[in-house]
Amino acid sequence: MEDVDGHVGPVVEAVFAILGDPHFAHAPGARTHLKIKPTGELASESPKQNPWAGLNDLIATQSLTADAVLCPGDIAFQNDGMTLAAGWKHMVDLGKRLQSEHVLCATGNHDVTSRSQEAKVHENVVANLKAGLGPFEPLKVLKPPYPSVTRGDDDGAKGRDHRVRYFGAGLVLVEAEKYQVLIVNSCSEHGHDKFEHERGTFPKSAVSELELALQQCDHRKISIAIMHHPPEPHTQDGEGAHDFIDNGQELLRLLSDEGNWLVIHGHKHEARLGVAGGNGEQPFVFGAASLAFYMSELAGTFQNQFYLLKVRLDSRGITGRFRTWDWTQGKGWQPAISEGNSIYDGASFGARDAGRVITEIAKLTELPMGWPDVIKHVPDADLLTPESRNYVKRQLDRRHGLYIHVNRDGHWQTLERK
Repeated sequence: MEDVDGHVGPVVEAVFAILGDPHFAHAPGARTHLKIKPTGELASESPKQNPWAGLNDLIATQSLTADAVLCPGDIAFQNDGMTLAAGWKHMVDLGKRLQSEHVLCATGNHDVTSRSQEAKVHENVVANLKAGLGPFEPLKVLKPPYPSVTRGDDDGAKGRDHRVRYFGAGLVLVEAEKYQVLIVNSCSEHGHDKFEHERGTFPKSAVSELELALQQCDHRKISIAIMHHPPEPHTQDGEGAHDFIDNGQELLRLLSDEGNWLVIHGHKHEARLGVAGGNGEQPFVFGAASLAFYMSELAGTFQNQFYLLKVRLDSRGITGRFRTWDWTQGKGWQPAISEGNSIYDGASFGARDAGRVITEIAKLTELPMGWPDVIKHVPDADLLTPESRNYVKRQLDRRHGLYIHVNRDGHWQTLERK
């Protein structure tokens, strides 16, 4: 079978709603826009004052749908059990609004009791004894069963099976007709020691389990892995890069051996999209911006964002295009414009060789040329990540004397010779 771009072979497409680090909170001083009441309801139903109310309005007014809802962790804020339970219910409800087959979530460090409760228990042993429960107990008792909800699983049998596999093996593979999602628990070794609460881990036992899970994978399906911590160093203005997954490169190596994976993580609160380091068919890695955490806390980073990502698998491999909205308090959700290396509305991925794109564009002679025509001649020019896209623009200017005209919204219009 031949697709519209002339590629031979089967074509699979699916749409994923991505919510990075929502951070539901009810404390007045919590550094998040996503405030809820102690009873679990949204503190404000105004679409311009509460991001979640804004999402509900966005879905309704634009008739948005998604095959699955993906969250790379940190539903809660500072391991608060009430916000965790309420946030999970809100996410499940969002999946229903989007008519999604699955709601899938990895575990974030804010979702577990990752700091010692000894002092609290000693204050009042009888009243606070429950504080000494294991760090994952609040997640294990969530209803419907966490970390996956499947449409039609009314008795929760699939959800309970996924829960047991996830907490037992440190990962679980959730399958659908068009896609398969690997949920990795990068917090699987979190306990109560101070040094544990930021780092992620992928222990030796999880390596063995992933090898078994990959044997079940269907290469005809879209393959996505979600986890909380970045699988390799992710530097950030003033924040460093120490909080990646220990042994994350082994995780990426195993995925690259299978080819055509997209890895989605959170934790850093800023958006970033690129290809993992190494050789071979390395996964694309997408660090999702936080949905609601105060971005003013992190200098030099991007907006709070919500994503609908359309992923395609064909003979070229895995490609994708984003619909992206920025949140501004008082204005609500608005389409994200192109700025720097941000994940703007219309951003894409799929092209792995920016150098080849530069070479092929430089061969074009009938200039000036509208950018849609450039894409017809060089299809990969339409599948560059934002960072690669900016690199291509700079190199065409510096090395080949070619100028790309950009409109007010950041969209490329024409290719011209300087």
